[in-house]
Amino acid sequence: MTPAVLDVGVHTAAPPPDDVTRLLQAHGARVASAVGTDGSWWVARPVDEADGPWLEVLVADVPVDATLPGRAGTLTALDHPHLARVLAVEPLGPGRVALVCEHVPGPTLAAVRAARPPLADGEVVTVAVPVAQALAALHATGLAHGAVGADRVVLRPGGVPVLVDLRGALRDVGTPTGDVHRLVAALLGLMPPLDAHLAAGLEEAVRLRDALEALLRGRATPQEVVDAVFAVASAEPVQVPEADELAGAQVALAAGRSGIPREAETSAPPRRARREQRRRRWWPVAAGAAVVVVLAAGALAVRHLPGSSADAATPVASAGPTPTAPVPGAGLGDRQDPATAAAALTRLRTAALADADADALAALGVAGSPALAADTALVAQLAGARSEGLAVDVTSTTWTGATPEGDATVEVTSTMSAHTRVAVTGERTDVPATSARTVELVLRWTPAGWRVWDVREPGGALP
Repeated sequence: MTPAVLDVGVHTAAPPPDDVTRLLQAHGARVASAVGTDGSWWVARPVDEADGPWLEVLVADVPVDATLPGRAGTLTALDHPHLARVLAVEPLGPGRVALVCEHVPGPTLAAVRAARPPLADGEVVTVAVPVAQALAALHATGLAHGAVGADRVVLRPGGVPVLVDLRGALRDVGTPTGDVHRLVAALLGLMPPLDAHLAAGLEEAVRLRDALEALLRGRATPQEVVDAVFAVASAEPVQVPEADELAGAQVALAAGRSGIPREAETSAPPRRARREQRRRRWWPVAAGAAVVVVLAAGALAVRHLPGSSADAATPVASAGPTPTAPVPGAGLGDRQDPATAAAALTRLRTAALADADADALAALGVAGSPALAADTALVAQLAGARSEGLAVDVTSTTWTGATPEGDATVEVTSTMSAHTRVAVTGERTDVPATSARTVELVLRWTPAGWRVWDVREPGGALP
């Protein structure tokens, strides 16, 4: 029976090796599509369309030794709602082993985040708790996943996060602590950029981030992740973008960002329907996962790339829509110098957020960009509140390269001054200065100069 609504595998890659084909035939299946482009992962459909489950076959380079049968038996015995079920582990040839797994339909978290603004705290909880529980079950067997990330968590139809790709466990790589740290890093990459919330004076909104970052400083366990997120937020459904928006994000992922390219829907909506969906509408998932979650509760120094502008690698940035208003301030019009533009844009965005000025923010961003969507939502959340005396000190900027789309990426480190938060009622609250924080700005070249496309975790995490 064909999986409902969501599916994986957008690539029509070369046929799989003969040994994989024979293996699938033995399981009554044939390849439907490839996952990724490295020729080691396929989705398979039953030969008889009316009978049998869809499968996934993942090939791993694993030494066939005396320890392999034990790990294989452990994996096939694991049955957890948030771990992809391993149905069989079968040697293919010297040093090559195949995992035959249940097919988990749905988009990866990496694709979801690439197609929409950052996740709210409650959405992060809905993802964090089930995946942490899956890791706890895996670690209890003495194995570790080894490759936890937003590109290895799939949202099933109905909203259940599932951790996929257990080849690392079969190889016996990774550690429990490493798994937890990778999970925490992935969660941080899904969340709103810290600078926007601090600039807006919403210090209470970064409590989840602070709790997660604290876990990176020690040997954290999955249960500590569960406890940390439940202490500061409640679960809420993850809002998944429409299929056409997901499809565009998956093209970007396949072009070079991390993530398993996965098909958003078995059939795309008609063109007219897609046009009607341009105002971002998301359908909520994670209703089922929320049940599991509830049950589980308990001196500016600007640095550039080395060399002169003549020999520096200049990103070929695509032109975006012209901002709605001119932006004052120097440093935004030199296409060869996105680092200086990033420093200027950081200061301008901070001032606009402090004043809750939606028009000023629109002039600093690109229409339809993740950054502008997140900033617009944040201004609406402020409901007229403002920050007096807020200033940002940009201590360093580093131009780090370009995205597959040609946008420049710049890491910006800055601090926020002490200031006073003024509510619409006139109530005043003193806010202390912040320590240095680093984010990565994704800048797009437009007819008006550099503008902000996205704000991400350092290193390009999507995040």
